[in-house]
Amino acid sequence: MLFFSTTGLVKMVQGRKAAHSREDILAKGFDLFSRQGYHATGLATILKECQVSKGSFYNFFGSKEQFAIEILDHYHQAEWEKWEQEFNRIEGRIFAKMRIILEQKVQMREQNTDHYGCLLANLTGELGDCDSSFNATIRTYIQQILDAITGDFEEAQRDGDIRSDIDARTLACAFWDSWQGALLRVKVENTATPMRETIELYWNHILPPKQQETADESPS
Repeated sequence: MLFFSTTGLVKMVQGRKAAHSREDILAKGFDLFSRQGYHATGLATILKECQVSKGSFYNFFGSKEQFAIEILDHYHQAEWEKWEQEFNRIEGRIFAKMRIILEQKVQMREQNTDHYGCLLANLTGELGDCDSSFNATIRTYIQQILDAITGDFEEAQRDGDIRSDIDARTLACAFWDSWQGALLRVKVENTATPMRETIELYWNHILPPKQQETADESPS
């Protein structure tokens, strides 16, 4: 659930007929915010793309901010479920499974099938410092993601695949911060290299147990 991509939900929008349902408006709004960002997407653009009147829009959503929050809610839940399905299909220990999914995300970017990146990261960079309910929503989801990464890292520590001299929460926060920074560089540089470098740095160097730690755990 920590490696969100907009690709799946954007495909849901493509080719869909216009309809004034709440789900369709959320899907089209998701596409707009993914492509243009929050501030660059005005209400007039939303109404035009969704083919809905201002009155109908406000019957569904109290404001543009509430609209964005509901898009993020929908996106977060869909990606969380997608992550769990992908994760459960992979055999092996959790540390290796996490890397496999990360590398799949890199391949998607290299094949140019993930055009918009991570909506949560994009909106965090744009709106994360706003004193609003949107900021509270972002913080809630980030904490949920950090909790999930922490749980995965704790299991990997029990397996002996991750160093135990640093607590799992600290490692989870460090990795999440690095990954989000890598996603921003991907957008600026238009290459998946920052993602691949971050995976290699953490999975090959930062996260594995130190040699002394491994030796201490070996039977004498």
